[in-house]
Amino acid sequence: MNAIPTSLQSTRLRPVVAVGAALTFVILAAVTTEAQDRPRPTRLPLVESDALQLGSFQTLDRHQASTLAFAEATGMPSLAGTSLASPGYSARQPSQANRSDPTGYQTGYQAAPGQRINARSQGNRLDQPGPGYQTGPADQTAPLYQTGPEYQVASKRPSEAKKAQPDQPASYSPNINIDDFSATPMPQASMYHDPIAAQFIYDDKHAVPTQRPLIELGRMFYADGITPRGLDWFGPMNMVRPQFYVYGDFRSGIIAGRNAAGRTDNWSSRLNLDMDLRVTDTERFHGFIGPLNKATNVNGVQLVDDELDFNSVFNPNLVTAFFEGDLGAMWGGFHNKSSPAEIPFTIGLVPLLFQNGIWMEDAVTGAAFALPARHSRLLNWSNYETTFFAVVDQLNSNAFAGDNHAAQAFGNAWFIEAYGGYIEAGYAYVRDRNNSEKSYHNVTASFTRRYFDRISNSTRVILNTGQDLDEDDRTADGGLLLWENSWITAAPLTVVPYVNAFYGWGRPQSVARAAASGGILRNTGINFDTDGVNGLATLDTNGFDTAGGSIGVDLIGNDLSRQLILEASYQTEHGDSNPFVNGDQFGLGGRYQFPISNSQILRFDVMHGWRGNLDDVYGTRMEYRWKF
Repeated sequence: MNAIPTSLQSTRLRPVVAVGAALTFVILAAVTTEAQDRPRPTRLPLVESDALQLGSFQTLDRHQASTLAFAEATGMPSLAGTSLASPGYSARQPSQANRSDPTGYQTGYQAAPGQRINARSQGNRLDQPGPGYQTGPADQTAPLYQTGPEYQVASKRPSEAKKAQPDQPASYSPNINIDDFSATPMPQASMYHDPIAAQFIYDDKHAVPTQRPLIELGRMFYADGITPRGLDWFGPMNMVRPQFYVYGDFRSGIIAGRNAAGRTDNWSSRLNLDMDLRVTDTERFHGFIGPLNKATNVNGVQLVDDELDFNSVFNPNLVTAFFEGDLGAMWGGFHNKSSPAEIPFTIGLVPLLFQNGIWMEDAVTGAAFALPARHSRLLNWSNYETTFFAVVDQLNSNAFAGDNHAAQAFGNAWFIEAYGGYIEAGYAYVRDRNNSEKSYHNVTASFTRRYFDRISNSTRVILNTGQDLDEDDRTADGGLLLWENSWITAAPLTVVPYVNAFYGWGRPQSVARAAASGGILRNTGINFDTDGVNGLATLDTNGFDTAGGSIGVDLIGNDLSRQLILEASYQTEHGDSNPFVNGDQFGLGGRYQFPISNSQILRFDVMHGWRGNLDDVYGTRMEYRWKF
């Protein structure tokens, strides 16, 4: 076959090229005309940190999302001609938001995935026709759904965009899927600016009245302003900021009634004074005195045989006096380093309280240290700490006939968060200095947990064993089981029904218990809890060979400003070691208290107990309390 000359080939292709060029020109002209006829969009700058993703292809800021929510509720057009960021991209600054030039082409730069926009030319160039299109990730293009006079916002996919009817206003479909992790659209009220309401937030602020300590020297207690630099006495890592406070409360009550010891008609008052000398943020000296009482003997006026008798009590002796600090912070200060560990400790006449005062509540001469904030992967303990203590003198216990110099105690207590609850456990060896046969072991354990999202339960047990005496001569033997429950109601802060029960066998004892702290059953209910001032009547509180419990409700005001407790209690004996329980006993009690200022409280108590073959007990009292 003869080859076609090159000049002839060129001549035959010229008509084809001309036709193609003409078609291209017509298409470009049509596209340009359509783009210019469309309404120009209004640009809203989009900040990436304030963006809200709608579906899988739109990016709206919070203001635009609010406009969508408002339009849905009112039926008004929304986001008409709004310029949005490309799918998968967000403009980092207003100047970098998507822009439309007069020719209908978008210009500007946006960062591709993994890239940043700088001041020059890095990033993906946006050169594409019409305001309705933007470049998506890679080479994808997706239409931008707007609610101008011609189009409605599509609900999910580009194919769902539809032409608006001429006689209908543009609207948007409410079928917009908001990602679970996206910000919630703001309510309609956010579309209106009320300057008076905005100013009210600041105009309504006022100082909350608080009671300052009676004496406050040095650095103020929870004061405002910048904390001044401390003194470099113990190293720059443990600065000295001297502070001295005296605080406490004054309690005065009037009672009429009868308790287990006889008539109790008196007007008594006591004063509690805490003295706190703080040296550094972790080290301090602390002391406590009760100048108007000595144990349960309280200063006041008593009515005895229809005659008034003034009971004068003045006690300047320290009830507690101890030093406490952190060995880690002290070591770090002396070596000009950060604290390598937390090892809090205390020494002196120390108040020790474990398991809400049930296992131990007394001020004893001794020392203690703790290992806090630890965990165990082996035992699946998320958090625990342990405290080791040694008591060398002034241990109060009914096991030693009221002699607080007779016994010593050595042991430790554990506090564990694990297995969906809270565990407290402890062991102490209580040693009698004069008679080793009276020495014994005291063990405790408790578990607290919420069940079914409705019941908060604490189960506690105390066991005493080891005294080498005849059974009738033992003073610490047997055990006590405590079962405490509260119901989680629809108003869990203001309505708290509770049911507490106990079962004691033998003669269970706390490790140490001050006389003024009441009996081992004090937390069972208000019918077992002494007031500490007037001697209000209670049912028997030692738990020797008895069983019983309390049922009641704790009602607190909606603003948490007042409290009303109503309770019924029962107790019975199942052995012969308790002379204070003879037959079945019943008790009814109530307590009401409320503040009369930010530092003063009024409290009212009433109780009546039917004690079987023993005399009934009862009482009514009113108390004024000033906290400072």
